[in-house]
Amino acid sequence: MFRTIFAGALLSAGLAVLPTAGSASGSIGVGAGKLSPRAAYAQGKALTYSELVCEGGCPLRKSELDADRARSLTASLEAAYDGGTTGSPDDDAVQALCGEGVEDCNLRMETVHYFLSRRFRL
Repeated sequence: MFRTIFAGALLSAGLAVLPTAGSASGSIGVGAGKLSPRAAYAQGKALTYSELVCEGGCPLRKSELDADRARSLTASLEAAYDGGTTGSPDDDAVQALCGEGVEDCNLRMETVHYFLSRRFRL
C-alpha cells in the first residue's frame, strides 16, 4: 500500500514539473534562437567557400583570398548591408550572396562578415 501511494505521489510530482503544451516560452519559433559564435563562424565559412571563393563559378578564387582582400570584402559587405556600395570590384562579389530567391540576405552577409573578421583578425 505504501509503495502504491509513494509511486502515485512521485508520478504526480513529476507530471507537475513537466511543461504543458500551452505554456509560452517567450520565443517565436522552435530552435535555439540566435546563432552562437561557433555556429556563425562555421556558417560564414561555408557560405564564403561555396558562394564567394571557389575554383569554378565564384567571383573569387581561393588563391585570391588574403587579409587585404578580406578587408575589402568586409568593407563591401558593410556597405551592401547599409544599402550602399564602396566602388570596389568586391561589391559585385558580395552580390553573389544575395541572388534570386534568397530570403535571408542580411543574415548571410553578417555570417560571412563574422567569418572574415575572425579568420583574418580584422
